[in-house]
This record gives sequence, C-alpha cells and structure tokens, in this order.
Amino acid sequence: MKIFLLEDDFSLNRLITNALDDRGFFVTSVKDGYEAMTQVLNSKFDLYILDINVPGFNGHEVLEQIRKEHEKLPVIIVSAQLDIDNISKAYDLGCNDYLKKPFELEELMLHIKYHIKTVLQNDLDKDIVELGNGFKFNMKEQNLYKHEHEIVLTSKEKLLLTLFINNLDKTVTSEMIHEYVWDNKEMESVSMRSMIHKLQKKLKSGMIVNIRGVGYKLISNKICR
Repeated sequence: MKIFLLEDDFSLNRLITNALDDRGFFVTSVKDGYEAMTQVLNSKFDLYILDINVPGFNGHEVLEQIRKEHEKLPVIIVSAQLDIDNISKAYDLGCNDYLKKPFELEELMLHIKYHIKTVLQNDLDKDIVELGNGFKFNMKEQNLYKHEHEIVLTSKEKLLLTLFINNLDKTVTSEMIHEYVWDNKEMESVSMRSMIHKLQKKLKSGMIVNIRGVGYKLISNKICR
C-alpha cells in the first residue's frame, strides 16, 4: 500500500517515513508543496498525509488538488495550526482527519489504520491474505509464501501484487498498473508485460489472467483451484 507524506520538518518526516516503512508501506515523502503537486498530478497513492505550512504550495492547496484528482482517497492533515479557521478550511476542502501537532507516532498509526479500514475497506489487522493453491501474501510484511516457503518478490512485484489483491476478481487496467507501480513514469509496454509474466510464473498458472485489450485480473481462491 502506497502512502504520500508532505512534511517540511526533516526529523519528523524521517521519523514518520521510517515508521511506515517498518510497517510494510511504500512511502513517498517530500518537504515542499511544489514537489507535492508534481507527485499528486503524476502518481497514485492510497492515502495522503499533509502538513499545512510548507514551502511552495501549502497543504490546503495540495489537498484541493488531490480532491480534483481523487474524490474519495483518505487525506490526513497533520499541523501545528490549531485555530478553527485552518481546521474548518481543511475539512471544507475535503480532508478526512485533522491531527494536531505534537502527536504520538502510534496515534498517527491508529488514524491511518482507521481510514484504510473504513475508506479503503482494507483491514490491516488481517495481515495474511489467502490466495488459494497454497499461496498467501502478508500485506504487512509484503512477503509472498507458498506452503510456508517464501517466494522472493521485487519491490515492483510487491506493488503489483498489492494492487491485484486490492482489486481481487476485478480487472486492473494497464493504466492503473502504470500509475500505481511506475508512478506514471515513462516505460515501455514490454516492461509491464515482462513483470506480469514473471509474477505469473511465481504464482500458479491461471491465477493472473489477461483481459485482452484492457488489463489483467487476479482470480480469488474461490474460483481458481
């Protein structure tokens, strides 16, 4: 699962990033609003964490752009701005949560877990996803196993499998893969096909199917036996 962090305080940025990394999240962190806007316009994340007072575009402006691009993805504001005007503006622009600084790191983690569960319908307390055919994926640790034997995945393969699991039995378009796994960066179509083929070989034949001209689908264990 991919999380975006906008926080200009270097120490806090590193602390939050390391804590999320340790919990198996893929984190993109920036320290100014200009880079934040670039990321929002060109990449796809599952959850956003934004400070308000940062260089360049402020957190409110970044939040406004996120809502233009993604209406429902969870956004958590973390800010030392405690006046009601700033808080009210953040909610008016569509934030899901407003966490006042200073805060305990575990408090932020609880808020993240809550929004992933309620907005994204993904329960982080259920670490293991059974894929059938003896395969299971640890969403927290981002590890794939077959009958307790770990199957090594690259970082992009982990992102791809997470995307498939979050859209189980649904078609994942090539555009979704390009956006989520490659952050919309330039790539050759053969690179995507090659990576999908490698992931298919690490799973059982038929678990990932090609939806011709559209994309791919991961078949749940109820269907693939």
